Amino acid sequence: MTVKQNDLTMRPITGREELDLFSQLPYALNPELADDLAAGRRRREWMWVAQRGDRLLARAAWWSRPGGDAPLILDVLDIDDSAPGPDRLDIGVRLLRTAMAAVLPDPSRPPEYSRFIPPEWRDNAATRQVVEDRMTVLDRTGARLFVERLRLEWSPTSPVPVPGKRLLFRPVRDAGELVALMALALDGTLDAHGRDELTRMSPQEAAT
Repeated sequence: MTVKQNDLTMRPITGREELDLFSQLPYALNPELADDLAAGRRRREWMWVAQRGDRLLARAAWWSRPGGDAPLILDVLDIDDSAPGPDRLDIGVRLLRTAMAAVLPDPSRPPEYSRFIPPEWRDNAATRQVVEDRMTVLDRTGARLFVERLRLEWSPTSPVPVPGKRLLFRPVRDAGELVALMALALDGTLDAHGRDELTRMSPQEAAT
């Protein structure tokens, strides 16, 4: 499927042979795209580009578990940050609306969008503009900010504390014990997704 609006062409990529084109806009997930396609976590019809001639101006891609019938999350949404402000935002909105209509079984209930951003993104004018532009595109297509999380990573060069006597680590006995522990952890949780799930189901159902 190819959609043309004036001089803008919007379409899904043809396959792995267009990954170089799709990766012209930088993002942390670019190195994973080829493996995701090979493993079935992405489909070429879920990976859309907006072009003016040969120039890539915007892109969007969804992810799912291998073999999934429908996308679970929108995790790639980029625009050409060197393009003029109003134009680049408009192109992002047009691409996302066109791609959602073609990709999603129910475009009125799209999956969540997730993006890795620097923790200090508000303190740097360049990174702030990148984040806010993408949030503006999403806002114009009906999305609303849900949660911002700080992602922590352990480095192999970091020392590991010596275990104390206050905690005992052991494998769980069975799936039932694991669900019970997860349900207990939901009591009083501040996690945004956990709190949202508890508005629709019991702690046991959310933990299952």
